[in-house]
Amino acid sequence: MKSQNEYFQSLQKLEDYIAKQVSGSILLGYENLSNYSGMVLGKSIIFDTRNNKYELDLEWISFGLDLYGENLLENYLYSFATLDTLLQYLKNQYNITPSDMPMKYKTDLTKFPNPIKDSENKHVFIKSWEQFQNDFRTGIFLDNTLELIFSSTSQDI
Repeated sequence: MKSQNEYFQSLQKLEDYIAKQVSGSILLGYENLSNYSGMVLGKSIIFDTRNNKYELDLEWISFGLDLYGENLLENYLYSFATLDTLLQYLKNQYNITPSDMPMKYKTDLTKFPNPIKDSENKHVFIKSWEQFQNDFRTGIFLDNTLELIFSSTSQDI
């Protein structure tokens, strides 16, 4: 069970936080990808209320090969017209509501693969990363219903 002090307790608390911060990001968390061993999907909200900017950053990272998740990753950045439309998308697509959003995400490294503790699986992680790369390039993770403003595979957006 999650602590009430670590998560936004309501939509109003999330909106108040964003208004007070003016700009910033909220890391929603990471989840292991069952179809790609050693990989996780990270989701973040990026906002700037001065420019009415609300974005969803999706990052697929090979934690199994990249200890700090800095080098082996792909991402999409989507723009939303309002915070409400972004939150509705998160609810519909990922079943995430404001009360599921941590005020400050803390990574529990024991829940995710890494190249040190899981070194015996390196060959599996390499194959998964290669398969993921092929699948990502074909666009199977792309949501064409959204406004894509950045893709790690193309600078021409």
